[in-house]
Amino acid sequence: MTRALVVYYSGTGNTRAMAQAVAEGAKTVADVEVILKEAEQASVNDLVDADAIAFGSPTYFSYMAGVLKTLFDKAWLSRSEIEGKPFAAFTSGAGSQARSLQSIENIGTSCGLQKACPGVAVAGMPTESQKEACKSLGAALGKAIRK
Repeated sequence: MTRALVVYYSGTGNTRAMAQAVAEGAKTVADVEVILKEAEQASVNDLVDADAIAFGSPTYFSYMAGVLKTLFDKAWLSRSEIEGKPFAAFTSGAGSQARSLQSIENIGTSCGLQKACPGVAVAGMPTESQKEACKSLGAALGKAIRK
């Protein structure tokens, strides 16, 4: 059994709804266990133990939430233990969420993670079609573990 970790921060529930859809999509892949964890509860060991990771955040000042950035900062010294793992990113916001998405993807690749698929960025609460895009992201992440 392989493990996909969906780690996120959500201040209003929008990113949480996206994270739940990502997890749902990853669960559709055979032999993938999915762990959904809020960023403030996640540890570097969680990242090391996962076979693939999805990172989600609302947009603050065109950037990811500080709690997610703090997790990346803590993981920096252990980047050799997460290097090569597939990852994906998703963001929500009221503007500049594409830049927030890019910030997560840039740090992920700087840590040696391999981008599994294009990220998803939405404004506000995700619509049903945007939740489907999140499910597709989760499924792509789960399939990337197999490669």
